[in-house]
Amino acid sequence: MRAATASLLALIVMAAPARGEDVQLDTEAFLDLMDGRTASFTYEGEPYGSEAYHPNRRVIWRSTNGQCMEGVWRSIADYLCFQYEAPSCWRVFRTDEDAYYAVSSDGFRVEFESITDGAFDCTGAPLS
Repeated sequence: MRAATASLLALIVMAAPARGEDVQLDTEAFLDLMDGRTASFTYEGEPYGSEAYHPNRRVIWRSTNGQCMEGVWRSIADYLCFQYEAPSCWRVFRTDEDAYYAVSSDGFRVEFESITDGAFDCTGAPLS
């Protein structure tokens, strides 16, 4: 019995993230965080763009020059994949300070500068 308890405790400790370790968001956690909201991103401290998350996994990307693209996203394995003109897959992480960042499948990293309530629309990016 004691060995079984020790083994169970060891499994729990191994499954839990270490203190200070960033946690990857699964699909449900990402939906809870972003559905109906807008994220603004930075790359190396500079504005990178913003993305509005609409119902039914529809998204609108707005670049820093104001150009918009409509797309959709879905989860594939442990990635969140966005389809605009070309597909792009990302993993989203939360730090122990409750900050967020995303890393693409090819290693490109952006920081979530802010997350605000409401999802913008853009002229030229219909939601149909």
